[in-house]
Amino acid sequence: MSESIKINMPFDKWCRIQKDFEELNSKLPEDKKLDFEKYKYCYNWGRLSFDLYCIGAGIKEALREPEFYNKKEIK
Repeated sequence: MSESIKINMPFDKWCRIQKDFEELNSKLPEDKKLDFEKYKYCYNWGRLSFDLYCIGAGIKEALREPEFYNKKEIK
């Protein structure tokens, strides 16, 4: 049996984030590639997805620390 992991976001969102990382890394130079392994357990997929988009559009240089994408908003 293969190893399973616990993810902290809906599975379809997790798959989309993984695909976004792969697409973005294919466009980035080797020294700027992003490590999906650091972010795969993050909770807030919306923030992560938005920041990946911003990097791809040239608006941002890098992702924030994984802890930022695990913050729950206080309402």
